[in-house]
Amino acid sequence: MTACSGQENSVPGSLAKQPLQLEDFDFNTKFSTILPEDTKSKEYAGYHQVKSEMLEVDTISDGELIGSEKPVRIEYRQRSFSFGDVLANFGKYEFNALNFATTLDGKFMVLSAVAGKTELKEANNLMETLDKKYGKSTKTKGEFVGKNFDMYTWQLKDRIIRYSLVLDNEENTMKIEVDDQKISNGKKDPHYKGYLFVIKKEYKDKIFDNVSSGDFVFLD
Repeated sequence: MTACSGQENSVPGSLAKQPLQLEDFDFNTKFSTILPEDTKSKEYAGYHQVKSEMLEVDTISDGELIGSEKPVRIEYRQRSFSFGDVLANFGKYEFNALNFATTLDGKFMVLSAVAGKTELKEANNLMETLDKKYGKSTKTKGEFVGKNFDMYTWQLKDRIIRYSLVLDNEENTMKIEVDDQKISNGKKDPHYKGYLFVIKKEYKDKIFDNVSSGDFVFLD
């Protein structure tokens, strides 16, 4: 996540043409405005492609008895992205990838922006900006497969904003370097990842403790 020089266009449009501005995001935005038909992958069924990001579309059921499940929402989860892309902003802060969950009729429930690499200073600056705008956050701890991380939450009238700061020490990342036709293990590059969630408060009980795959594992 890096700071950009000016605020992006706040009117939502296709992600193929402009980053999504999450600050004061209008939940009444039509989903097809952000991911229109022309973003559907021509190579892979059930995927959207925007720049380097591949978004997998998955209809989620309620988890009741097999054979009687009812679909409850649609998730759009990133499966690949590039550090060089900017797909979302919150104010002047940039994010490389996006995830969504919507109702079956396309109403936004939660949006998730990912900064694949962020400096601790930049993350703190973002949180200070949010504190100034919305009041002091509530800090809690999250955990995923033994990895502990800090979560910061702001409660607004119509939405909940949560920011999860996760240290990636690249212990499960294999890096290969090729030098003069010699192949060797690359140097690890521990870094922070920032996960920003914007949840429509109306759906909070359907989101927390329920949406928990892909980047959403860092939601709670």
